[in-house]
Amino acid sequence: MATKTSIANRFSRLLLLLLVSFLLLIVGATTIMEIFRIERQLQSTLHSDAFNTLGLLDLELKTQQRAVSRTAQSQLSINSLINIGTEQYYFHHALEDLTLYTAIEDALLFDYAGNALGDRQGDIGWFSPQLVTDTLSSGRGDVKFINGSFYIIEPINYYYAVQGGIIAKINLDRLTEAALANLDHSYDLNIHQKWGNSEGDLDAMGIKVSMYPAQDLLIGKFDISITLNQPYISMLKEISPWLTNFSILALIAMIPLVIITKRIGQKMATPIVELANEVKAGEYPVKAHASDAELATLAEVFNHATQEINRINEQNIQEERQSGQSQIIAIVDTVIDAIITIDSQGYIATFNPAAEGLFGYKASEVVSQKVNILMPHKFARDHDTYINNYLSGKQARIIGVGREVVARRKDGSTFPAELSVSEMQVSGKRMFTGIIRDITSRKQDEAMKSEFVATVSHELRTPLTSIRGALGLILGKFADELPPKTHKMLTLALRNCERLTLLINDILDIEKLKSDQMVYTFHRNNLYSIITRSIEDNQDYARQHQVRMSFRTETENAFIIADSPRMQQVMANLISNAIKYSKPGDKVDILLSLQGGEYKVEVTDVGTGIPEEFLDHIFDRFSQADSSDTRRVGGTGLGLAITKSIIEAHKGSINFFSTQGQGSTFFFTLPCENAPSLPKAQQVADTLAEFQILFVGHNEDLLTALRNQLYPACEISAAESVSRANLALGQQPFQLVMMAFPQNEPIDKLLDQLNRRNIPTVFLTDGIQDIKLPEVVVATHDIHALNIGNLKSELCLILKTSVPRVC
Repeated sequence: MATKTSIANRFSRLLLLLLVSFLLLIVGATTIMEIFRIERQLQSTLHSDAFNTLGLLDLELKTQQRAVSRTAQSQLSINSLINIGTEQYYFHHALEDLTLYTAIEDALLFDYAGNALGDRQGDIGWFSPQLVTDTLSSGRGDVKFINGSFYIIEPINYYYAVQGGIIAKINLDRLTEAALANLDHSYDLNIHQKWGNSEGDLDAMGIKVSMYPAQDLLIGKFDISITLNQPYISMLKEISPWLTNFSILALIAMIPLVIITKRIGQKMATPIVELANEVKAGEYPVKAHASDAELATLAEVFNHATQEINRINEQNIQEERQSGQSQIIAIVDTVIDAIITIDSQGYIATFNPAAEGLFGYKASEVVSQKVNILMPHKFARDHDTYINNYLSGKQARIIGVGREVVARRKDGSTFPAELSVSEMQVSGKRMFTGIIRDITSRKQDEAMKSEFVATVSHELRTPLTSIRGALGLILGKFADELPPKTHKMLTLALRNCERLTLLINDILDIEKLKSDQMVYTFHRNNLYSIITRSIEDNQDYARQHQVRMSFRTETENAFIIADSPRMQQVMANLISNAIKYSKPGDKVDILLSLQGGEYKVEVTDVGTGIPEEFLDHIFDRFSQADSSDTRRVGGTGLGLAITKSIIEAHKGSINFFSTQGQGSTFFFTLPCENAPSLPKAQQVADTLAEFQILFVGHNEDLLTALRNQLYPACEISAAESVSRANLALGQQPFQLVMMAFPQNEPIDKLLDQLNRRNIPTVFLTDGIQDIKLPEVVVATHDIHALNIGNLKSELCLILKTSVPRVC
């Protein structure tokens, strides 16, 4: 929700904003004018600096020319050139003096033929006779720019004849150093596009000036240019002191402006606030206390708008009431279900068209009649009692709960109906609404379904049994006499017959479970015998899939109270599922163990496993992982649902854990026939049965010994491999882990999981003691010298049991 602000504050802020904007406009305009002034001044400065730089460069070049000219005009130079070979010492020092404290890089003497004189004739790479040809022919000094260097050439005349001369090569960096030294701008000096010297960023936005030397200068005949650039950012340095002072003065001036505008805003908003308070109080008609014409007009508008709003509201209420009633009537009249309303005395108030079609009465015939008219006589007598009991505070029989009833039509015929009753208040009176739906068709469908199930049971299963027996007899007695194709066809027929029989049996069992008609005959049975018989029955099925079965048990006397055929059905479902989801060459393990007062049966495969998204639906009816599984391995998806119902009927429980691609383990528990009477000490130790221990390894003898010694203090679950141990930790909580070491698989991931869950671990080593123990490993024991009693005491201390002397 937006924050509310007063009109006075808004007006003050608006006025202050206008003043600030005006002030900023003045500051901006003045700043722009100042910038233009500084720009003109800088442009003039750049022109002056460029002109001075070129002048200094010209002066420097002229100075070098005069130095060379004075040397050439010296009488000693003339004598040295004429008397060649006699005054070389002087001339050598004279040329060296030219290079001192000047921009002359090198100088040499040449004769009237343009040949270099002296002892440097062979090591001068920059000199050639073409450089001095013009001077020898004209007899005048010259300045040339060739290959990025200036050359000053001065003749030596003797009696008006050119006898030779001096040529000097100028170092451009030294020549331009003095001219460029005082520049504080970005610059670029360029000579004939052959030589250049630049500093700074000439591409930066700013004021740029380019200049060429005048023609009357010595450097005027050369293509020399200089470009100066002064970035705009430097203009801010010029204007910042003025702008800072101006801004400070403006801020100081804002203080009284804020106070003045606030007071003006409050004064102007006071009449509006008074009018708004009067409107808020709802004291109509409102009157403007101020003499302003605008406020008087606003008050009149408020009064008029209020009258219109009240009139429209009343009109809308009437229209909505009529529209709502019309919509309700239209809905009730067009709905396909019969809707009847009655009052608290049981008299019919409304009767919609669907009810007329259902019961055969017109609405005028039943309105104001007792609702009993729509019931068979044996139910009509009780209806008034139901209403009176409910109105007196007793529990409702049908209100708020849907139920099936028998209704009577006008012609006296009855039909099954589904009735839903709800209570409502209309104008302070209690009334009831009944929705009636004819369910004759549903009842007929249910009867047809029951009849079909009976037909399947008596008419289909019996001939299938005969066909299966006949095919089995033929294949059993005459298998060697049958042609291969015939034998194959009969085998396929027998297999399909068995699949169809299993399908029919599953459908019948599901129907019985759904209708609570499954009958169990409980007797004393040996679970060991049931398992071995189931393994024998599934041997052929296992051979067909090239799967081996292994059965391990701790006892052969596992007596339970059970329905033997139903338990055979449970084992057949679990074993056949494990076989058909295994790959050729795999092994299915069946384990029977005694844990406390229950027998636990585990069926383990290393097949495809169960997809994660299907784990929550594994025991649902008609459920399989996907359609491709159904086509590949067959089945209806009813086996596990039936198995779960049978196990629960035997007061047991069933569960599983699985990893996709690694296999699954289904396990169930059943209570023993009689729980053994335990010594008093062991009865106290039952308090430790909540501790779950996971044994990781495949040493069956050691596992059996640990279970016998630690029962009933702890329950031990087994995982043959590290991967199955990781899986078990994700399915069930454990308080301690015992791990045989070493393992065939890496244990880093398992130890990391144990460390995160803070589960203490005991290593049972095969004589190996020189291992670095992780923090989660609290103890190690040598399997060959294992003392179960000492191990049991140590486990009690680790688990921090409350009765350590029992362990």
